[in-house]
Amino acid sequence: MPFTYSDLDCSPLVIDKEFDINNDTILAEYIGKILLGHYAHVKRIINALSSSIPTFENSDIDFAIAKLKETGKTKNEIEKRDGWVFQIISWLALFVAHNGEHFYCQQPHDAPAQHGLDGVAILLDKQLTLKNIIITEDKCTEHHRVIIPEIWKEFIQFEKGVHNNQIVSRVSALLENLEGGNVLEANRNDIYKKERWKYRIGINRNEKYQKKENRKKLFKGYDNCVTGTFPHRRYSSTIYKDNIREWMEQLCQKVITFLESQKITNV
Repeated sequence: MPFTYSDLDCSPLVIDKEFDINNDTILAEYIGKILLGHYAHVKRIINALSSSIPTFENSDIDFAIAKLKETGKTKNEIEKRDGWVFQIISWLALFVAHNGEHFYCQQPHDAPAQHGLDGVAILLDKQLTLKNIIITEDKCTEHHRVIIPEIWKEFIQFEKGVHNNQIVSRVSALLENLEGGNVLEANRNDIYKKERWKYRIGINRNEKYQKKENRKKLFKGYDNCVTGTFPHRRYSSTIYKDNIREWMEQLCQKVITFLESQKITNV
C-alpha cells in the first residue's frame, strides 16, 4: 500500500488522521489509472482481488497527459490541476484506510475544478447497519487560513440540512445494489441521523502546522460549525509537504511517466 497512517488527537476540536506516502511510484500508477476512468480496477487491486488489466486507448492517455502537463497553463490552471490530483490522493488515502471494512465511497472526480461534494462515503457494521456517513472536503492550498473558513461555511450548510437531498441521493446510490436493495431499505431513515455523520477535511500541511498546538490553530472554528464531542464527528486527513506546488509537479511528472509507459505497452 502506498500510505502510512498516524493519528494526532487534538480532542475535543479534531482528530487528525495524518497520512504519508511511502511509495510514490505505486501512487502515480493508481492516479494514472484513475485519470483514465479505471478507479474500480484500482479498488480491486487495493482489496487484493483478481482483476484483468484494463485496455487503455492511446488517445485517452494523450488527453490525460495534456491535463497534467504544466506547459502552457496559467497559475490558476495549475492550482486546479493540483487540486484535482490531490482529491484523488485523498480519495485513495481514505479508501486504503478502510480496507477490509464494509466501506463504500463515491467515485473520485473525473475533471479539474468539478463542482459539488468532494466525497461521500459510508461505513456499515458487520450486520450491514449504517454506522457512519463521511462527508469529505479536499483542498490543496498555500493559504490555509483563507481556505479553511470557506470549508466551515460548507459544513454549516450540511448541518442545517440544506444539502440533505445530495446526501440521501449519494448514500442511496452506494447502498441500492447491496442485497437487492434490502440494505438501503433497512437503513434509509438512518441517513438523516446527524450523530452518524462524520466530517473530514483532506488538506496539505506545511512546517507551520507540524506541532500539535499549531494544528489546533489550523482547524480553529471546526467545533463552531460541527457540534458534539461524542461520538466524535470532526476529522481531518493531512499530509506534510512544505512546498506543495513543487511536490505536486514532481508527482504529476511521475504520473505522466507511468501513462507514457502504458501507451508504449498498448501499441
